[in-house]
Amino acid sequence: DDVITAKMEAVPRMPMLSLDVKFSPVEDDEFGPVIRKYVSSFYGEDPRAYDEEIRKLSQLQQCAVRVSQDFEGCSTLRKYYGQLQYLQSRFPMGEGGDAAVPFTWSDVYSAKLFTSADIRFEQASILYNLAALHSILGSADNRMSEEGMKVSCTHFQCAAGAFSYLRDHFGSLPTPDTTFDMLNFYINLMLGQAQECLLEKSMQDNRKPSLVARISMQVVAFYKHSLTILETPDATQIIGSKHHKEWKKLLQIKTNYFTCIAHVR
Repeated sequence: DDVITAKMEAVPRMPMLSLDVKFSPVEDDEFGPVIRKYVSSFYGEDPRAYDEEIRKLSQLQQCAVRVSQDFEGCSTLRKYYGQLQYLQSRFPMGEGGDAAVPFTWSDVYSAKLFTSADIRFEQASILYNLAALHSILGSADNRMSEEGMKVSCTHFQCAAGAFSYLRDHFGSLPTPDTTFDMLNFYINLMLGQAQECLLEKSMQDNRKPSLVARISMQVVAFYKHSLTILETPDATQIIGSKHHKEWKKLLQIKTNYFTCIAHVR
């Protein structure tokens, strides 16, 4: 055990970057009045028959927008996202739809609030928060144990997956933090951090130098792509000078460090 611990401590653990979750000021039951009116008008049914379902939906929305930052929070966001997809299939809740509900979410960098009466905006914001929460959980572990490295790696992969789905299926969104370039930045950052966990595990296990070098260069490629996007004027303006300076510095250090590991090996 002492030998394993010494070997693990010889591999420096560099900090990982996480993304903040969005904020929504939702307080009241936003779905209830609209769904009841639509059920009465278009289905000719008594809307009171749906009171229990509406109550559960409103409760789930409240839990999702004030999500706990743990694994249970990820489950809550996935469950609410599934409910939104079901609602979209049953009611015209898209922009201009007869059952459209206005949703309000913040931009994570400026804290400015944006409102859109389109259920896709709610879905996209929940997907963003799911990805951001995975990035927070992935960054929280010190990655000194094999299990910690695996869990962090999985969280970063899940974050990259959610951001990729957001980019590929939702197109243009109202908030600056979810532009096409910003989503590409998040994807490359998360894939780089997942690969970095894999590299740490490979070094700890004393894997072949050629394998360690190859993984190192994959990490470098992801971080270089992230830096390229970070250097664009739009990205700098969106995230602000403080984030830009800190993230650029860390990614440059990591790029140089892992390039050295690749060549030393």
